[in-house]
Amino acid sequence: MRVRRISCFSLFLGWFLSSVPELTGSAELNIAVEVDTTILINSAHTNTNCSVCIRQDTQQLCQSSVLLRSDTLLDFNCSQPENVFTVQIIRDNVMYNIEPKEHDAFQKFNRTFIWNLKPPDTKTLHLNFSSTGLQQIQPTDSCPDKHVYMLAVQNVSVGRFCPNGSIRQVDVCNIGILSLEVSGGRALDKKVIGLSMGPLINSLANFHVVLPERSSIQDFFTPIAFPEDAETMWYFTVPHTYYTDVHILSYTVPTCLQPENIPTMKYTWQGEEPLVKLMNVSQPLVEPGNFNLSIKNCKLSGPQPPSQDLMVHFQISAIKRSKGQCEGDLPEKQVLQICVNKKEKTTCVLKLDSVMMDTITIASGNHFVLDSFDCHKDDIELTVNQTIECKEWRDCASTPFPLTFNYDQQCIPGVLKTIIWLLQGPQNSAVELQTPAGDLRYCPPEDKCNSILLLNVSHVTSGMTLGQFCPKGTIQKIQIRESMIAISASVMSFNDWNLATKPFLTYSFTQDISEHYIFTVAPKMDNPTVLATPAWPSGMKASSTVSWIVNLESQFKSNVKFRNVSQPKCKEVHTNIAVQTIRSQKTLYSTKKDKKINDLLVPESFYLNMTNCKSPTGAFRAMMEITLQNSSNELLGIILSIVGVVLVIITAVGICFFLRKKKRNRAPPVSVYNPSEHTFLPGLHGIPKAQDEEDPHTYVYIDESLIYSHLLKDDNEKEEYDEATADESDLKLDYPPLNNPALAERPIRKDENLVTESNALIDNELYGFVQGQSTTSDSPKTSEEEGK
Repeated sequence: MRVRRISCFSLFLGWFLSSVPELTGSAELNIAVEVDTTILINSAHTNTNCSVCIRQDTQQLCQSSVLLRSDTLLDFNCSQPENVFTVQIIRDNVMYNIEPKEHDAFQKFNRTFIWNLKPPDTKTLHLNFSSTGLQQIQPTDSCPDKHVYMLAVQNVSVGRFCPNGSIRQVDVCNIGILSLEVSGGRALDKKVIGLSMGPLINSLANFHVVLPERSSIQDFFTPIAFPEDAETMWYFTVPHTYYTDVHILSYTVPTCLQPENIPTMKYTWQGEEPLVKLMNVSQPLVEPGNFNLSIKNCKLSGPQPPSQDLMVHFQISAIKRSKGQCEGDLPEKQVLQICVNKKEKTTCVLKLDSVMMDTITIASGNHFVLDSFDCHKDDIELTVNQTIECKEWRDCASTPFPLTFNYDQQCIPGVLKTIIWLLQGPQNSAVELQTPAGDLRYCPPEDKCNSILLLNVSHVTSGMTLGQFCPKGTIQKIQIRESMIAISASVMSFNDWNLATKPFLTYSFTQDISEHYIFTVAPKMDNPTVLATPAWPSGMKASSTVSWIVNLESQFKSNVKFRNVSQPKCKEVHTNIAVQTIRSQKTLYSTKKDKKINDLLVPESFYLNMTNCKSPTGAFRAMMEITLQNSSNELLGIILSIVGVVLVIITAVGICFFLRKKKRNRAPPVSVYNPSEHTFLPGLHGIPKAQDEEDPHTYVYIDESLIYSHLLKDDNEKEEYDEATADESDLKLDYPPLNNPALAERPIRKDENLVTESNALIDNELYGFVQGQSTTSDSPKTSEEEGK
């Protein structure tokens, strides 16, 4: 236990002795002062009882501040003088490298190291901060490491700086002061600041800035209380593939003696002419390479208040960018104009001839250099304007020409969004438009095109839009009585420029037409055709006319439905809507009254004509829908009905003919002569069997004279019949005469059914032989067969 107490006491005593130089109050401090160095200890507070005391011989002098030029013993009569006093360590006539040295006795004090710079009158002093680097800050800002550098030239504060910045060197002429403020308790950063001499400069100070090889933003300020007619310069070194932007965040300009000499920003790039910018305009953006910036004050018209001194706070930002460049010439003969537009909210940067723009216009006959930085294809939209002129009829071919955009200079970045053709024909001419790759479909503004292409046809002089059209429709031709029209093709999705080379439309200039607008339409069966008056949903121009030529195939008829018709009020002649067939020239509908129009069923191709009145009050507009119907359906029904009736009649006649023929071919029933006068019932007793023959009831021939001769009325008939029978006997049938043998009675055997197998069998067996033909044979039996 005793050993432990002695150890604790020893530790406390060691700490006390080591702290004696930093203790204040009763302890004395021995301060060593170097040559050309002055130490100023000054009270930061006026009302305080704390003072610093120095010993002179046997006396002690205490005061609020003290200036030390040589080694001195001093002490403070208060316990915490670091909260009251500040220390300045001043070094004069600095001509060589600056090596900051710390005084341990003042480490707890807020201290300032000051170096007075005085180069020769013909030289400039270069302060090299490569080991530390400086970053300029606002006059009221502080630094994270509690080290603040200040530079003053000719009693003018050039600026305040923190370590670890991009300023590598500062050039000053005449007398200058460099100071370093270090907060109490913070160890001094003893990095060396190099000094060297150079040629004399004309500016107040020059700052050499090396931007880092990373994205960075640096703030810079002009000197406080900028002297009149003085200049400050900045030299910026920019890494390769990095581009700088300059932004002025705030500024004030004084009242100059000559207003034309107002302070400006002057930029200089190597090999280029200086670029001068006023403070209130956009500064250079996305500039590659090293450059210089100078700001020069003017001669003042008189004393200026501090708030009106020249002050500029600007910012330099550097970022690594990918660059694309397109250089070329637009052919003058094509009369082209390409508008390159950058989309909003994108980091893409466009520059034409080193001037940054959001929208760039390139015209025919001009050489251009277009630079793009960090631009993706979708960040830029291209609009192409092409003028096609034909002022004389002899220069206008009657054959249609395709509307295409052929441009070999495809290095211009972006997506082709719109192509505008300006067609200008001879005076009093008309323009005829057709589609080589399929017909057009009218697309009202409220509908979607559902295609990558949307065509807009408009008048150039009035700016009125005729309408919007999409591919894959029913409009085959558009004729406009106007010599100047504009056609714009808005492309919803273009993946490459090759699509622009495909013809969207063909155009031709023709002689004047009777109507203002003529549309040739060929409706299809699959979808209804929607038509609308020009300039829909606006009204037609006064006294204008429009005609639709609707061509139908012979097997179709059309149902015309007027979906939306707006009639104006006219003073004299009213508007007119007429429907007339083309082949029969029959007017199906014509109205000049403001009344509801019913749907029409048109059996063939027709004209649909509309005329606006001269001075309408209100809008004359109409929207129609044409639906095809198959006109052969009714005819087919009639034909099928007739064919059905004919088939029924033919079937009935055939059945009757068949029945008659069958009846005619059927053998008539024949009675059997029974000379034995024995009565029997065939159905009960069956057919009796002959005793002498195998089948005695089968007769080859029956002499009808023996059976029906008693029915003849007179002798003449008997003679005729005898002759006929005599002729029949000449058929040379060697059949023996029928002797009519008697049919013997057949007794009924036991278990024999009195009913025969079927009535048909009875009939066949009784009457089956007619004129020598048997029911069991298809041909009469010859004598040879009988013999067999």
